[in-house]
Amino acid sequence: MTLLLLLTGCGVGGSSISEFVPTVKFNRLELTDINFEDLSVDFVFDVHNPNPVDLPLQRFSYGLALADVDILDGDNPDGVELRESATSEMVLPVSLNFANLYELVTAERGTDDLPFRFQGGFGWDTDIGPVDVNYDEEGDFPALRMPKIQVGDLGLTSVDGTKAGFALNVDIDNDHASTLDFANLDFKVKFAGVSVGAGTQEEFGAVEGATTKTLTLPFSVDYVDAIAAVSAIASGEKLKVDLKATSDVTTPFGVVPLSMDENGNVDVVDKQ
Repeated sequence: MTLLLLLTGCGVGGSSISEFVPTVKFNRLELTDINFEDLSVDFVFDVHNPNPVDLPLQRFSYGLALADVDILDGDNPDGVELRESATSEMVLPVSLNFANLYELVTAERGTDDLPFRFQGGFGWDTDIGPVDVNYDEEGDFPALRMPKIQVGDLGLTSVDGTKAGFALNVDIDNDHASTLDFANLDFKVKFAGVSVGAGTQEEFGAVEGATTKTLTLPFSVDYVDAIAAVSAIASGEKLKVDLKATSDVTTPFGVVPLSMDENGNVDVVDKQ
């Protein structure tokens, strides 16, 4: 039985052409990789071939829009072959750079996702001419944004022998709907360009969705290295503080590594 006979319904006992036309159904969007800069997802389709012969797919086009802004489009002229009388899973991988993406679209504060629209078509060339099946799908697309981080006040908490204790306030703004939880913080601190402190903190803190919260980082410094901070307290001047750190951040899309490199001229407060 040829494809012509299948698609025309000849010799198939009154069957209509539609019974032999492949069907396309969007299955899912699958997140494969994500960080605060880039994201990769798979758009997964179920393509069903009701015919008892393999069908080569000649055309596959797609267009992706986020928040009504066209992001990318393309086609796959090589296509794939659908197995006979079977449903084949077809995957379109998409990778995007957030830094470029958010110049075009903006996720609203207090949301974790952007609305997407994904549309295009699949096509087969048959004995009776081209057969094309279109798709038009909508859903939610992951929108992970870098939290805004700023160093705040520095507090002198103790002076004991050769050591001075400090607590550095770090202001973190979370634009998402979900809480961001910061853990496994590995940090280094400089006062006026001089390395003074380093360490790790297993639990740094959590910032609820759509809020700005101050997290406090305690650390100790050799008293000699802390002279700049103590002098700033005595003179009432601000002190240049540099914070470099890495942290594991629990996000709505899993645990994502984050690098911080922040500095500022901050007030130094005696909290002893």
